[in-house]
Amino acid sequence: MSHPLFTATILTLFGAFPATAQNLTDTDLGIIGADLRLGFSNHAIEGGSVSNTVDVAITKHHGLQFDLQYEERSNGGIGRFGTVLYMAPREGQKYGLSLMVADKNNKSSTYGQIGAVGVFALSDDVNAEVRAGIGLSTDNDLDWVTAGAGLHWQATENTRFSGHYDITEFDEKNFSAMAHEVTFGVNMRISNTPAALFAEVSHDWLSGSNAANGDTTLRAGISFALGRSGNDQPSFRVSDPMRQLLRRGLY
Repeated sequence: MSHPLFTATILTLFGAFPATAQNLTDTDLGIIGADLRLGFSNHAIEGGSVSNTVDVAITKHHGLQFDLQYEERSNGGIGRFGTVLYMAPREGQKYGLSLMVADKNNKSSTYGQIGAVGVFALSDDVNAEVRAGIGLSTDNDLDWVTAGAGLHWQATENTRFSGHYDITEFDEKNFSAMAHEVTFGVNMRISNTPAALFAEVSHDWLSGSNAANGDTTLRAGISFALGRSGNDQPSFRVSDPMRQLLRRGLY
């Protein structure tokens, strides 16, 4: 995959999506919202990132969430595409099937994951999220099973907190480990504008035969949101268990 071409394509798409959402929200095309994020990391290997989430209403009770992301790294940037086909049968519930495909530049590493996700309201201000999936790296036959859960708390009209935990089992002849990741985040909208500041801190580690010490990463940036997310609940989180392994240079 061409690094400059891929980056330029992603940036172009991300620039167009929010404008498209603003022009087409609640039209026959079904785009109800978009959220563009620009961020950076304090990690020595990670650099800047750009991502966009777009929500499309298919019917009153069915929707599609699309996620595009490009993350710059010193050992090869990663581009990801994720989507969730979901149902929202009633207020406070949405669940569906997820798909994620990713590719790493400067190294042959293409992988994907399918799974199931759900978001359920616990109260007017708190939503719980659960997810599970199976994945495969096409270049080295590494496969995995993963599961995770999270909480979203709308503390005030402009401030939202979140916390997530994901665990993944890799069990192959040449690599056996349990990957763990804990993430806490905050999103603060700037007054009544579409802009918001966000920050998150994550801690990940590997246990088992191929254990690795914990690593903490701080990420922060600015986001621009237009419209709304499906069922007026937080967007689904698309997990990427290979992210830790690639950053550590294990694959």
